[in-house]
Amino acid sequence: MTKESIAYSLVCVFILITTIISLMVGTTFISVQQLWQVFSAQRPDLLATVLDFRLPRIVAALIAGGMLASAGALSQAVFRNRLADPTILGVTSAGELMMLLGGMILPAFGLQKFMLALIGGVIAFALLANRQTMQHPYQLIIVGVALNLTFTGLQQLFTKGINVGNNIGFNGLTWSTVWVLLISGCIGLVAVLLLAPWANDLKLPDDQLATVGVPVLAMRLGLLALVIYLSADVTSAVGTLPFIGIIVPNIARRIVGYDYQTLLPFSMLSGGWLLLVIDTIGRTVILPSEISAAVLLAVIGGPFLVYLVQREGFHGITSR
Repeated sequence: MTKESIAYSLVCVFILITTIISLMVGTTFISVQQLWQVFSAQRPDLLATVLDFRLPRIVAALIAGGMLASAGALSQAVFRNRLADPTILGVTSAGELMMLLGGMILPAFGLQKFMLALIGGVIAFALLANRQTMQHPYQLIIVGVALNLTFTGLQQLFTKGINVGNNIGFNGLTWSTVWVLLISGCIGLVAVLLLAPWANDLKLPDDQLATVGVPVLAMRLGLLALVIYLSADVTSAVGTLPFIGIIVPNIARRIVGYDYQTLLPFSMLSGGWLLLVIDTIGRTVILPSEISAAVLLAVIGGPFLVYLVQREGFHGITSR
């Protein structure tokens, strides 16, 4: 077996084991035997706990983690910057701001949160992506962080003393929300796999690609549109989940290499597994309360980002 095959096999085993553990633990502990009885219709008293409360969170965590890891890897391909990620660049916070403002001034309509998060993502990238930031990785990160803080500050300004009633996070997810996320997420992830060769092409200089007739601008805009779609979809369902798009692709590069046709599917699986682990820990570590996945990811991702910058330096964070 190749190194990549072993890595794929291990992450699939980890996902299976973590899923079983996540179904078992919680306010009510369910043993493996009881879990088997639930799925064989012998324990109707535990059926609602497993199928209506725990399983939706598991499915949502797996699909959302895969989407965010893919969005991070594609962002890094587009900007040629290993620190690029929709959350650190202000894309998700802009989406949350638009969801907030739209919810306050617009009447409810179908897919409202997703459409508003999509608009926010477009605005953030329009403010972020220009020739200067594209050519200088450190400027990209500084501008992105500034935008992120600005959008977050505006959210706090508009929510001071106001209960907007947004249900953000994995707690309380229903199957209706999860099914929408699952279907739209699968569509986005299939698009990621189909467009993976574009990410490989963007490793080359733009002028070199242009000489052989490759539509560089169209490829970059297409991948950016996919990043915005993936980020907006997750943000509208569960809110901002930081640093997955930085942690997973950078570790995946060390495991499976720099070929995006291998890196992207591995990042999908690893991102889903990581978010499932984080959510399972968060909802069991201080029972009967819980710590949100966003908080735990911030605690883990912040030091990882500092380590990455200090180890590589600004001149070593260019994505290959």
